[in-house]
Amino acid sequence: MDQISTQTQEHPTWVEIKEMMRESRLQMQIQMQETDKRIKELTEQFTSTTGHISEGLIAPATVKIFQKAGFNIDRSYCNLKKKNKLNQLEMEVDCLLLDDTLVIAVEIKTNCRVKDVDKFLRNMAKFKRLFPEYKDKEVLAAVAALHFDHEAAEHAHEQGLLVIRVSENDVFSLDPHSRAELTRF
Repeated sequence: MDQISTQTQEHPTWVEIKEMMRESRLQMQIQMQETDKRIKELTEQFTSTTGHISEGLIAPATVKIFQKAGFNIDRSYCNLKKKNKLNQLEMEVDCLLLDDTLVIAVEIKTNCRVKDVDKFLRNMAKFKRLFPEYKDKEVLAAVAALHFDHEAAEHAHEQGLLVIRVSENDVFSLDPHSRAELTRF
């Protein structure tokens, strides 16, 4: 006669359940950290790409924009980076416009926020220390963007910056409010 064996299935103990939950929670945390890291990497790539697109759209137009506004700009340089290791200063200028007596540093953003304007102003405070070749020229600053967050353009005006934005006919132009009181750096 065949013996029929019956297996009794043991149920996990409370301690075992708690251990399984702990392991599961740890695995989830690891996966979430990996996902967060990947999202951050993709966000940085996207931000960098949209920044390059904005610079590619705006930078070539800056000379004509300022010439149309009455400035005698005759040359431009883009993506300038300067480092002074002695003073531990560094700065990047998206676009630098020049004539014989004037320099205009242009910060280009996809979406300009008040904090971007403030950061640009801090950078401009060290401009002549990093670019001594322009120490005898009048230096102005401008922010250009595809979009300005609420109050960012007004804040830039209040700080004496020139503002370049998309006008109603979808071309970039110098904001007429920009000519009020300009800050010289």
